[in-house]
Amino acid sequence: MVEATPMLLSARSQHQGKHSVPFSVKGVPLVNRFIGRDAELQRLEDYFHPKTPGPTRRKVFVTHGLGGIGKTQLAIEFARTHHSRYSAVFWLDGSSKDRLEQFFVEAAYRLPLDQVTADIAEALKQSKDIDVDIVVEGVLRWMSLPSNQHWLLVIDNVDRDHLSKDKDPQAYDVKEFFPLADHGSILITSRLASLQRYGESVKVDSVNDKQAKAILENNADKPIKDADLIIERLNGLPLALTQAGSYLRYTNMAALDYVKYYDSTWGDLMKKQDRFPLQEYAYRSVLTTWTISYEQVRDQSEEAASLLKLWGFLDCRDIWYELISTADLGENMPGWLQRLGKNKLEFSDALQVLTHYSLVDAREETLSYSMHSVLHAWCSQLAEHEERETLCWVAAGLVASIVPKEAKSEYWKIQKRLLPHGSRVYRALDENCSEPLFTTSNWNATPWIFFNLGVLFDHHGRLNAGVRMYLRALAIYEKTLGVEHISTLDTLNNLGVAYSDLDKTDEAERAYMRALTGYEKALGADHESVLRTVNNLGNLYQVQNKPDEAERMYTRALAEYEKAFSAEHKGTLDTVHNLGILYTDQGKLDEAERTYMRALAGYKKTRGIDHEATLRTAINLGNLYQKQGKLDEAEKMYLQALAGYEKTLSTEHVLTLRTANRLGNLYKNQSKLNEAESMYMQGTSRRKRRD
Repeated sequence: MVEATPMLLSARSQHQGKHSVPFSVKGVPLVNRFIGRDAELQRLEDYFHPKTPGPTRRKVFVTHGLGGIGKTQLAIEFARTHHSRYSAVFWLDGSSKDRLEQFFVEAAYRLPLDQVTADIAEALKQSKDIDVDIVVEGVLRWMSLPSNQHWLLVIDNVDRDHLSKDKDPQAYDVKEFFPLADHGSILITSRLASLQRYGESVKVDSVNDKQAKAILENNADKPIKDADLIIERLNGLPLALTQAGSYLRYTNMAALDYVKYYDSTWGDLMKKQDRFPLQEYAYRSVLTTWTISYEQVRDQSEEAASLLKLWGFLDCRDIWYELISTADLGENMPGWLQRLGKNKLEFSDALQVLTHYSLVDAREETLSYSMHSVLHAWCSQLAEHEERETLCWVAAGLVASIVPKEAKSEYWKIQKRLLPHGSRVYRALDENCSEPLFTTSNWNATPWIFFNLGVLFDHHGRLNAGVRMYLRALAIYEKTLGVEHISTLDTLNNLGVAYSDLDKTDEAERAYMRALTGYEKALGADHESVLRTVNNLGNLYQVQNKPDEAERMYTRALAEYEKAFSAEHKGTLDTVHNLGILYTDQGKLDEAERTYMRALAGYKKTRGIDHEATLRTAINLGNLYQKQGKLDEAEKMYLQALAGYEKTLSTEHVLTLRTANRLGNLYKNQSKLNEAESMYMQGTSRRKRRD
């Protein structure tokens, strides 16, 4: 990383203050060797930091050009070199609307605690079902504060054209994600020249021969005799030069031999060019260099070559060992994938082959691997015909089979990591698999894939996608297992939850009632699945502002839980907790207090003082005490929750920080300003360590 010069440190001290956010490279793509681009870097510096400063206005700069030309590397180098000039630098992945919103959520967790408004704080408290719209709006509002003018926002890979006739559901207008205030700095990288309309711009073009030789030889790790012959063919495209250099490094091939191989491979590719519809590549270089490397990989490792094909149906970022090793596809698990999953050494060897040829990058911070988005598009075209559909299902099965249950510790972390892969699989299924999907010969058990993908999307607020997955699972279960099978009924119950979250309350009620009727017939009136659905109906009626119906459902569930199980069963205590929420909303504060106290005592006894359910109830009871004016009791509850979160999660986890913030607000309302400041500062310092 480039060290800050004294001038930059001086600029930093000028702009640091209450809006300061520590610089972090987390989530920023890996760049091992940055070569040249002095002219483009100077353009950026002259625009964002002119020698004669003008009035404070928002500055937007767009770097555009071919994929693989070096736009992202240029933006990274600028941000790393000049971060000291800014109070905050946020790197956002703009490759899709989902990815952009996810990175906004990550940015929100880095904001100073005492500057987060109540709505964004409440949204971020959720370990699942985060309201992304509120979070995005909150981050943009923070950037628009009149006193907060010295941030840099980098939005990388804004490549989807929202004005295209072929509507892309993940395309968006990047301007909608600009803060409203007329200040701050925004740097965009894109393949779309049309984005020049938003500000100043520079086209990132091919590197010159001197820079090309430096890239080639740096990746080859040695001087290359006759390098000019390769440079002539690769047209100054950095991504192709990187591939060629890596190939020469690990095969020890001479440049003359590489050129002969290149020319013959290019001729074969042109005969099959329809298979690789990367229209933006007028250059022959990138397809040819990838193909040469792929053929070498295929000769060395069947597992590595097959994984490259499969990767085209997953997200291009973050492939890690457990994604494969913990998957269970039964007889549908290809032999090569079984070998990678059973032996971490086999997995590491395969990825090392791909890394050697610069087809993938290792990410040490997450012990995972990623690849360039343009290379990823090429990988998705490697498989043909039936193999495409099979690999699509394998990818879907990999993701679906490791979607964790809520009972699993910190399940939301795994789900969050899986979401980009789930989104890619969601699109791939539509693009590559015939209807009706359950007729695919080797995948006659596909409903569980749709069901688990529905769970993944549902838990991350992708409710429409979740509903669509549940509906597909439901159709297959009904056809293959019958309308009264437990799997069918479980899908109906989850569908009801998703509909409820979408405020489609009529559809939710119908789904719940179908599930309830089926469960009662198949399992009896006091089965746990029946009572879970009754409890869900209570939640729905509460949302519909039908408190009497909600209370009736909760009371029924509570009575049956106590009769069939015990007063301390998980379902019993969860229903008691829900009743506490209902009573609070109704203003029945004494009843709510008694109910929360019962739930809290039960959770402590059966699940421990530091269990998530115990701590959640303590927080709700603390909130209730605040409403009742029992501030000392509220403090005790918050302190209990804070200690529990610090012990079981970490001092830097978002729930710990939010609880510290609640305590700070409580002390502030009590005019205990020193205690409030201490709690706010404690949360802020922890957040800095977390970043």
